[in-house]
Amino acid sequence: MATRGVACGVDRLHGEWAAVIKKRRFALVTGSAGVDSSGTPVHALLSRLGGGLMRAIWALQHGFFVDQQDNMRYSESFHWSDGKMMVRGLYRENPLPEEEWLEGIDALVVDVFDVGTRVYTFLNHLILIMRHLSGRGIDIVVLDRPNPLGGRLEGNVCREDHFSIVGALPVPMRHGLTAGEYLGYALAFHGIDLNLEIVKVRGWRRRHGFSGIWTYPSPNMPGLRPAALYPGAVLLEGTNLSEGRGTTRPFEFFGSPGLDHTGLAAVLAGQRCWNADFVPLFFKPEFSKHGGRVCQGLLVHAHDPLACGSFALFYEIIRQVRHRFDPQFCWQSPPYEFEWNRLPIDMICGGDLIRSAIEADRPFPDIEKAILGEIDGFREKVSPFLLYP
Repeated sequence: MATRGVACGVDRLHGEWAAVIKKRRFALVTGSAGVDSSGTPVHALLSRLGGGLMRAIWALQHGFFVDQQDNMRYSESFHWSDGKMMVRGLYRENPLPEEEWLEGIDALVVDVFDVGTRVYTFLNHLILIMRHLSGRGIDIVVLDRPNPLGGRLEGNVCREDHFSIVGALPVPMRHGLTAGEYLGYALAFHGIDLNLEIVKVRGWRRRHGFSGIWTYPSPNMPGLRPAALYPGAVLLEGTNLSEGRGTTRPFEFFGSPGLDHTGLAAVLAGQRCWNADFVPLFFKPEFSKHGGRVCQGLLVHAHDPLACGSFALFYEIIRQVRHRFDPQFCWQSPPYEFEWNRLPIDMICGGDLIRSAIEADRPFPDIEKAILGEIDGFREKVSPFLLYP
């Protein structure tokens, strides 16, 4: 996962940072699809370089094999015979490690493929774990990676009264941070008492795009294009519209059996501000929402997905659908990511601002100034924790 001339944290373990994993017994937090710049699986590399000090693998959402789908599909713990290693599943009703897992552990070595959107659970889950380990003498070593979406910021800032596993910091939806920066900010914000070491990415700037080996950090994130749309398309998870799960184009397709997709496409095309084409089509999800039913939908073909402003785009899509193009539209009901009372859309958005504005049929420009003000405040607060220009 690197642009030309970029070395991720895991790549630097071959050199001056090798001692980081040779002096402490550690558990590795990663998924099986994580690789270094040569394509070597991170778990295999750390097992070899660790010289017998790697005690276990800890897996976050989607499981170690990246085989579990979205939203509360729990990951079991098991002994992995091929890797000769115990794999601990953290994504479950109790998302914190058992006390016995901590026995003989001096550090957690973290290499996660985050996709730059606050709702993605990996980093928020790690914050929950860090808070749990505060004051217990267990170090966190982050093998940092570039943010694949770069430094652009989009969306409102998560409110503290809506913190959860889909938002454990007051950051915008598209947050522009690397894993090391996100967790460094969390350490100070939450007053966590532990040692955080970050093996920085070498040669990366926020303006850089993504190139390298994109495996798949989760089953519905097969490439950069859906990841670039995800800061906005994830809002669809809070509705009864299919976000394309169960198809080969998740977060690029959306729709429902009752959507007037040709009418919606005409309205979106008429706005002439999205730098995207909206192609009416039919698709049938094999699972998830509307599984087995033919949906009338759209393909969002962004000309430059990283610059299309997906948060504003999908806000407008949902607003138009709710008021004009699908009489069956509704907000999804709980539970959502271990929250049993609040609406999923409010958990996703980190507050009720977005839902309330959509329900009032307010165009995005009506709330954009308030959102930009939140983003400016975030920039000021996070600046001491930025590691890269």
